[in-house]
Amino acid sequence: MHFHDDSLFPENQEKLVIQAAPYGPEWLPGDADDLPLTMDEHVQAAVDCYNAGATVLHIHVRELDGKGSKRLSMFNELIGRLRETVPDMVLQIGGSISFAPEGEGADAKWLDFDSRHMLADLDPKPDQVTIAINTSQMNIVEIMTDDDLEGTSIGKPDYY
Repeated sequence: MHFHDDSLFPENQEKLVIQAAPYGPEWLPGDADDLPLTMDEHVQAAVDCYNAGATVLHIHVRELDGKGSKRLSMFNELIGRLRETVPDMVLQIGGSISFAPEGEGADAKWLDFDSRHMLADLDPKPDQVTIAINTSQMNIVEIMTDDDLEGTSIGKPDYY
């Protein structure tokens, strides 16, 4: 790129995609002061990411106790609110999310054929679904230090 007087104006720059994941499930309750828990906090985190320049939002939802939600209704509510609040963002859901039927004593379904198809029940629909293919070829956890892992679920063997 050659720099001219006006080359740093946004309209003269090449397109850039910035993806944000403010709801990362690797963080545990109490590890960070700014983990979004309420639906309003989830939406505000998305707005903050958008205002900082992010164009893609990777979505997870947390329950009020800080643990990752397994309820489709929570994902539906968040995606619906995000469609209204940050309509220009690309909304992305992880394809390895486990879902639990709602109700007393319902167990989460994890990574089987039926649970993956539950992604199709999301309404409104996300724009993207992530998938991991052959990630054993690049296991970044192997190169992480104890400092990198501190405060994450990987750093706590009882959770991991």
